[in-house]
Amino acid sequence: MNQVARYGTSVAHPGKGDELARHLLAAAEELESDPGCELYLVNRQRDAPDTIWITELWRSQADLDASVQKIKGSPAVAAVLELVERWEMLELELLGGKGASPVADAPEDTLAPPPYTLQKLTDVADSAAKFGLGEIGEARFATKDLGAQRTGVSHYHLRPNKRQAFGHRHEQAEEVYVVLSGGGRVKLDDDIVDLGALDAIRVAPNVIRAFEAGPEGLELLAFGPQHRGDGELLQDWWTH
Repeated sequence: MNQVARYGTSVAHPGKGDELARHLLAAAEELESDPGCELYLVNRQRDAPDTIWITELWRSQADLDASVQKIKGSPAVAAVLELVERWEMLELELLGGKGASPVADAPEDTLAPPPYTLQKLTDVADSAAKFGLGEIGEARFATKDLGAQRTGVSHYHLRPNKRQAFGHRHEQAEEVYVVLSGGGRVKLDDDIVDLGALDAIRVAPNVIRAFEAGPEGLELLAFGPQHRGDGELLQDWWTH
């Protein structure tokens, strides 16, 4: 199992550096209970008080991907986005050093995923409820539960006439969404498309998308390739 290192820098709007730091320190506290996160340091640049740096070390890529999926669309992420003027995350290849775990030390059964994994999607934790978005619907990110190494899998259930709180897009990942039940609409950049049961829609990486349920609600399955640090959230995007 290979560790994954990341460095991030975020520049807050003028005078908002302290508030941004508080949010990021709260995130660090949340990660205390996540065994997959081995290091999460929040630093302020001495000559630029509105510039905050983050140093991360993760046990594996799967642990990092699961953490990113868990917070996607959360109020905590939205609060940070409102404060940030510019954000950059650098993905690094960890070569070694103090604190790095040699691959040889990893238990034999962690070096490769099992040949298959069966998981009932409704048994996956509901992230929407966890982050105070339960009135909109349910969001279950099954990638970690499935032990998937290269594929992201998500299950969404929007309540009748409710709309996702965020739009999002990717730099690399193409996604496919399948309507399992109900119906509604999806906004894709400037287009709005009606959806019904068993419709499947492919969305290219850079297209901003957000879903809205009709009177019967909207149940979706989303899947596509996983890429590190690939997603971008856009708060209240549909109203723009």
